[in-house]
Amino acid sequence: MVQVKKCDCNERIEIDVSTEKTFQELKNFFSQQVENGIFKDIPVTEPFYVGEGKLESISWYANKWYKCNYCGCLWEFDYPDFPAKGFVRKFEDGIYKSESQGE
Repeated sequence: MVQVKKCDCNERIEIDVSTEKTFQELKNFFSQQVENGIFKDIPVTEPFYVGEGKLESISWYANKWYKCNYCGCLWEFDYPDFPAKGFVRKFEDGIYKSESQGE
């Protein structure tokens, strides 16, 4: 019997990354998905936050974007910089929306 690979994007949700354990688990998960051909690692091209500092504009970019090869879902992964949390966000339609654009 031939098994067809498919994604589980519908079952997965966005999450805050607040512990080293969670970070490592998610990093391993995404790496495995890329290795298995389910996700592809794509360049991060847009900031998730744009604001104004006292002297300059501020743009914060996530560390990784992953696109599902099956459903087209886009995943944004911002690594934690402890004590600051990281996050994983999900864009089911595959279209990126920064915080300033709304969702």
